[in-house]
Amino acid sequence: MSKAMRDMPAWGISLVINLSILAAFNYIVLESQKDLDSTTITSVVDDKLQEEELRFNETAMDQVGTDGTGVSMSPSLQVATAVADKAESREEEFDEVFNPELRDFASESIDHTSEDLAQEFDNKGTSDKVEGGVEGALDRAAYEIRNSLRSRKTMVIWLFDASGSLDERREAVANRFDNIYKQVGETGDTDSLYTVIASFGAKANLHTPEPLQDPAKLSEIVRKEIKKDESGKEMVFSAAKLTLEKFQNWHRSKGPWNKLVFIITDEKGDDADQYLENVITLGKRTNTRFFTIGNAAIFGQLKGYVEYTYEDGYVDYLPVDQGPESAFPDAVQLPFIGSGQDWKLKQMSSSYGPYALTRLCAETGGMYLITEETRGYNFDRAVMRRYAPDYRPVRVIKQEIAKNGAKRALVNVAEMTYRSSSPIPELTFRGYNDNILRTDITEAQKPVAEIDYELKRLYDGLSTGTKDRDSLREPRWQAAFDLAMGRILAMRVRYFGYNTMLANMRVTPKSFSSEKNNMWRLVPSDEILTGPEMRKAAASAKEYLKRVIDDHPGTPWAMLATRELEMDLGWSWEEYSEAIPGSNGMLRANQEEVARLLLADEERREVARQKAAKPRARPKL
Repeated sequence: MSKAMRDMPAWGISLVINLSILAAFNYIVLESQKDLDSTTITSVVDDKLQEEELRFNETAMDQVGTDGTGVSMSPSLQVATAVADKAESREEEFDEVFNPELRDFASESIDHTSEDLAQEFDNKGTSDKVEGGVEGALDRAAYEIRNSLRSRKTMVIWLFDASGSLDERREAVANRFDNIYKQVGETGDTDSLYTVIASFGAKANLHTPEPLQDPAKLSEIVRKEIKKDESGKEMVFSAAKLTLEKFQNWHRSKGPWNKLVFIITDEKGDDADQYLENVITLGKRTNTRFFTIGNAAIFGQLKGYVEYTYEDGYVDYLPVDQGPESAFPDAVQLPFIGSGQDWKLKQMSSSYGPYALTRLCAETGGMYLITEETRGYNFDRAVMRRYAPDYRPVRVIKQEIAKNGAKRALVNVAEMTYRSSSPIPELTFRGYNDNILRTDITEAQKPVAEIDYELKRLYDGLSTGTKDRDSLREPRWQAAFDLAMGRILAMRVRYFGYNTMLANMRVTPKSFSSEKNNMWRLVPSDEILTGPEMRKAAASAKEYLKRVIDDHPGTPWAMLATRELEMDLGWSWEEYSEAIPGSNGMLRANQEEVARLLLADEERREVARQKAAKPRARPKL
């Protein structure tokens, strides 16, 4: 021992020894294992209490036993099917609440033991156009079921829209059930495959209170048990929520389960605001993937039209809620004037499904399968992939829109055009005499002042976003903003010129160059006679529209921009002849004679209207 240590007091020696021991412990590392859940749920669930209690429709009689196939979820049946597993179910419910199993579909791997269909389909995505319509989509369903069975026991839930517009599609699915399950059975054991059938309209109906293993019963259930819903409501998300909650703990003690939900519908659903995010979260917790066999959403529109055949064979096209494809409006609703209307422009395909159902499928690792395109123009899906809508939660999208002036201005302006519509201006005027001409012009001018005011509001609102236009990085937002600005400017130039031409004609009526002519018509012209401000606006409109065409070829935005530029922005007068109604070819007459002829013609029209067949009572689809 050194002299320093011998001279050190006892407490000092103790301190040195303890510090030495602590220093040694500092180099000893104990590593503990901790499981980290890498799953990320991007859905946002509203924690506020649901105002309406969800439950299945309880209008049907109980079935005998627990393998009935009726529309029933009455209390007696619920008790009958639950008593046997009561204790087990309680334990499972506690486990589900406190230890929810979250599943990241993006990182899930599926053991492909055969190569027959593995190269034919992708496992997940947003929307896809399937070849072969409903039959092609059902082949995809068979493929998904087979792959699911290779990894786990599987429950398949078929969720049918019960509205009248789905009669043919429900029948097509019923006809293919045997083929679907035959395909599944050819490549593996189906002993661990169970099937549930439910439907929805204004209410949810469960047609298989106990999941079935025998596929022979499925077609009959669809045909006989699903009753047509005439409410006009499609509560698809509440039906999905009820069905998953009903079976989330079913036979859980036998190991983990996969669940596949196939929604059969042609509309977007009426309850997404209430239940979409809840269903997404519930789907992830219960290993559930959603697929929708549905229609393409209408580009930028709320309503689509489906073919409907009445009992007497008469065919009509009835409006249904099929769009839009995005969570927020981004397409201004403005008419085309000057050279006729093209209804197909209002029924263009977005190449995607409606926002809520597509988000549900994408978030849970499934896919929206487009089995029927719109009756309007369709577009190459390879081109449209660059323009996919944003499928993040509404709250997240809303926050991002609020941060960007261009997006915020576009959404606000587009929403304004959804709430009101611009009338198509009258372009033909009777020149039988100056008084009738002035009367026609005065009537045509009445809505113009209001339209011009609305167009100025739209322009001023969208202009607030121009400083942030160059910050837009997504092609979809770029195309939408430029098209909106180009069309609003073009409309302002046209309506301003239209009103100016009418005002001048009303003050000083023009003379016909030929005595045979008695009608005036406004036609598009490349000459803008309304001053430098409107000529500058016209040049700016063309610049925006040409940029859409050049930067976004082959898209709906480019088609609309092209259509806008096909018609010149100025106006000119064109004269022609047309016999006075009811005059046997007379082209001109004095005031009293014209009044008499027109009154007689209106009386004949009224008689014809009264004799016409009464309009049909349109069903709610």
